Amino acid sequence: MDNYEINAGRLVPLSNLKDYKIAKDNPDILGWRVVGADGESLGIVKDLIVDPKAMKARYLAVVANRRFFNTSNDQYLLIPIGAAALDKGGRNVFVSSIDSKSIARYPVYTGGPITDEYEYAVRDNLRQSQREFLPDAKDDYKAEFGQALQQQPGNTRRISDDFYNNDTYNEDRFYTYNQEINRDRIPARDYAEPDYSSLSAEDLHKEVDNPRTVESSITTIERLDHLRQRGSISDEEYLLLKRRALDL
Repeated sequence: MDNYEINAGRLVPLSNLKDYKIAKDNPDILGWRVVGADGESLGIVKDLIVDPKAMKARYLAVVANRRFFNTSNDQYLLIPIGAAALDKGGRNVFVSSIDSKSIARYPVYTGGPITDEYEYAVRDNLRQSQREFLPDAKDDYKAEFGQALQQQPGNTRRISDDFYNNDTYNEDRFYTYNQEINRDRIPARDYAEPDYSSLSAEDLHKEVDNPRTVESSITTIERLDHLRQRGSISDEEYLLLKRRALDL
C-alpha cells in the first residue's frame, strides 16, 4: 500500500521511527502469522502502530489474506494489541474475536493518518464480535456490549483521554500472555511446513526482492528462520531479509 507510511498523526508505524524499538525481552512479531478464533490463518503482522508520546504500542498492522476480501489488492487491518495473544511456540498471533467469517466486515485501514472515526469503528466491531462469540454468556454481560454499541453521539466522536485505558489496548497483556494454539485446527494449506531440501541463502536473497502475496511472504520468512537456525545466515542478515520480505 503506497500510502501506508504516510501518517502524520499521533499514531505512527514503528518502522517509521528510528529511535523507538521493541523491548529486548519482547519477541519481534513482524512476519508472524495471525490466526483467528476458528484456527484459520487470517494474514501476517506487517508492523506495529505506536503512540510515541505515550511510548506504547496501540495496534498490530496486519496485511490480511486476500481471499477473505475477494480482491487482488492488499487489505490492511489495525488490530488493538490487547485483543491479541502470542503463541510463542508456533510464532503465531491469536485473535479470539475475529474469524474467517467475520474478518470481511472488519474495518479496513486505507492509509494516511489514523482517524478517530477509524479507531471507534475498530472498537465497535470488536464489541460486536465479542457479543457473537459469547453465546453462553449471561444476558446482562451481553447486554453490556449492546448498550456500549448504542452510546454513539450524533456528532463525530473524538478519542478521549481514557480511550486506551482498558485491556483491549494493554500491550503488557499481549506480551506476557502466551496462547497455546491447537495446530490440528489450522487447515493444512495455512500451516504447511516448507521444503528446505534444496534451499540456499542466495535463492532467498532473490526471492525477497520479488512482489509476493501474504502466503509467499509467510513461506519466505519461515525459510529465513530455518536458514538462521542452521547457521546459513546470520541474525543480522535474517532481520534484514525479513524486513525486505515484508517490504518495510
